[in-house]
Order: sequence, then C-alpha cells, then structure tokens
Amino acid sequence: MKVLGIIAEYNPFHNGHEYAIRALKEKTASDYVVVVMSGDYTQRGCPAIFDKMLRTKMALSCGADLVLELPVYYSTGSAEYFAGGAVSVLNGLGCVDFLGFGSETDNLLGMSKAAELLANEPLELSDKIKEYVKSGMSYAAARARALSEITGLDTDSFSAPNDILGTEYIKALILQGSSIKPVSIKREGAGYHDTDAEGTLSSAESIRKLLEGSDILENDNGQSVLSVISQNVPEDVFSIIKNHLTNNEKAIMTVDDLSCFLHYKLLLHKNSGYTAFADVSSDLSDKIAANLKDYKQISAFIIKLKSKDIAYTRISRALLHILLDIKAENLSEYAGDKTEFTSYARILGLNKNASPLLKKIQECSRIPVISRLSDSVKVLDDMQLRLLNETLLASNIYDLALGKTEFSEFSKSVITLQ
Repeated sequence: MKVLGIIAEYNPFHNGHEYAIRALKEKTASDYVVVVMSGDYTQRGCPAIFDKMLRTKMALSCGADLVLELPVYYSTGSAEYFAGGAVSVLNGLGCVDFLGFGSETDNLLGMSKAAELLANEPLELSDKIKEYVKSGMSYAAARARALSEITGLDTDSFSAPNDILGTEYIKALILQGSSIKPVSIKREGAGYHDTDAEGTLSSAESIRKLLEGSDILENDNGQSVLSVISQNVPEDVFSIIKNHLTNNEKAIMTVDDLSCFLHYKLLLHKNSGYTAFADVSSDLSDKIAANLKDYKQISAFIIKLKSKDIAYTRISRALLHILLDIKAENLSEYAGDKTEFTSYARILGLNKNASPLLKKIQECSRIPVISRLSDSVKVLDDMQLRLLNETLLASNIYDLALGKTEFSEFSKSVITLQ
C-alpha cells in the first residue's frame, strides 16, 4: 500500500485542487490520499469562507480518502509553523510515503537545496539575510536573494508563494527526520494571488472574491456568479456550494464578520499591550494601540496598520491571534525546537473505501487518532489536549460569528462518503 499526503486549505476546493490530487496520485502510484486540512481559519489570518465540515465534504467528493484537521496554532501560523505542524501530523501517522504539492517552478531540486540551508541555518545565510533586511528589503525578499546567491539559482525559485511553502514542507521533513518523500508538480492555471475568475482554473482567491462580492446573481460582466463558479469547481463541489448558498441565510464567512469580537479583545488588552500574542512585535503592538480609536472593521484596520515593513498578511495573522488568544509562549511550547511538534490526528471525514488505510494507520500511528471527540480525554496527553481545546474554542467562535444556534464541536459527526 502506498499513501500520499497532501497539506491544504481548500478555501474553497476548485478544479486546480482536483487536478493536483489526481496528478500527484498518478505520479506516486499511490493507493490512498490523506489530506491534512486547515480547520475554520487559514494561514492568511482569515476565517475560511466555508466551514471545515463543508470543505471536508468537497475534498472527499474529489479524490481525498481521509481528511484530518490541522490544529489552529499551525493553520494560522507563518509558513514555517503551517508546514511544520502539518508535516508532524502526516509523519506521526507512520504510514505516509509521499508529501505532494504544487509549485510555480516545479524545481524540487532547488527547493530541496534551499530547505537544507534553512534547516541547518549556516552563518553565511543568516548574515546575508540580516544585511539585506537592514538595506530596506522585506524579510521574504531578503531571504530569497540570500538563498539565490548561495545556491546560484534564480530568485524566482525562492519568492513564488507555493515554492516558498514547498521549501518549508521539505525543511520540516528534514528537521523532523521524516522518511516521507517530497513530490512536486507544476501549478496549473491562475496564480496564487490572481483575483480574476477566468477560464476553468481560477485561483481560490478569485472564487472567494466572487462569493464575498455577492450579489450571487450577477458579476461586473453581467454573468451569473454561480455560472462562473460552476466553471471553476468540480461538478460535485458546485452541487455542494449551490445547495449551501440556497439553504443558508448566512452562508459564507468573511474576516469582517469577526470585527466585533476583535474590537472587544483589542479594548480588553489595550493597557497591557499585545506582545504576548503570536506574531505581534512591540512596534505592531504600539501601532495597534495608537490607531484603536479609529477601529471600525478588521479589513479597514489592517489597511490602516499596513506599512512597507509590515505586510498585510502578517498583520492579519497577528490580529487573528489576538482574537483567538493564540499566545507566542504557547506556540513555542507546541512547536518546541521545530524538530517535534505537538500533534494528534483528528478525523474530519473519510471515504468508506478507506478502511484498509484506517487499519494501516491504527497499526503504525505514533500519534493519537481521534474519530470521536469524547474519546480525546482518554487518548491525548496534557499538551495535546490543550492544543485540541484551543482549536475547538476557535471553531466555536467561528460558528458563533456565522450565526449558528448550535456551536458545539462535539455535535459534529465525521463526514463519511461512499
């Protein structure tokens, strides 16, 4: 039995994701696909547009055999923590052979060279990065240039979003001593940050833009938004989305739906500052406090705080960490020295034909596997239980903001598809 692991957000699931699952499964000749998926919050520091159970159903309908939830401390972390946390789950299962991902350059050798450097942190690399940051470059640009100079490869290999993430996946595999083999395919269709839904391989960002712009009936070109979405997502996913939009008054989540929750937390901690929260520097903390009087909505506040040296996504993540009470100290405990992350495998959904895979996981897994939350107290150690409880609380806040009358994670059943 060969098992392929994929790390994803599926926010939402689209044609490019279906292509990636199919292409990676073929390339690795794998029998089963295990997906570690972000729960209700994403790495950009935003709530997922659809909740995790709906997105799990989408993934299962299009090739995934098992979907596991990535704990909130990792799903909302920087690329390093996102990758490290997800790899720790796949590695902990003890039976995953491949980690597959898409990248802009599909230069696995280049990503591997960069990952080796980043894992070992040679003085030459850190000195170059510091030098370029001092000269006014952002950290990401400084790192890309330093890696390019040391490896002799083009900076594009270290600056494209999916290549950066791919490099972090490989670095995490190295640091965690994993035997899982990284496998890359070239990303097809629209770029990661493209916002125009054109053709049939649009980005998740462009699809979110359509949904968030709702008016679901018509876009700027006079086309039915649902018609445009139907061209860019698999047929089964479109049925799920259409049914969800039709039957729910509040069907999607945006970052501004959390505005009142965040305002309360910002006011609560104004006098003590915000540096206890992950990703919040002292400069950003001071900036938040100084501009709090002008706070109205999260999206507008992020733009107000954004500057040349602090990127939009970094601010978005920092504010979400304040809202969800994600502390820097706790993150350090869960991630340790990045060679071993606190992890467990919470099952969100599975295909019924995956019983041989589940049996293999039960035989090989080095981390607890949870299919019923009521069993978590029995199988998790103190640190794992803390991480799970913080993830459950974050999902409760998501459901509350979405207007659900029932927001107990214990009432959510594992999604099972034939």
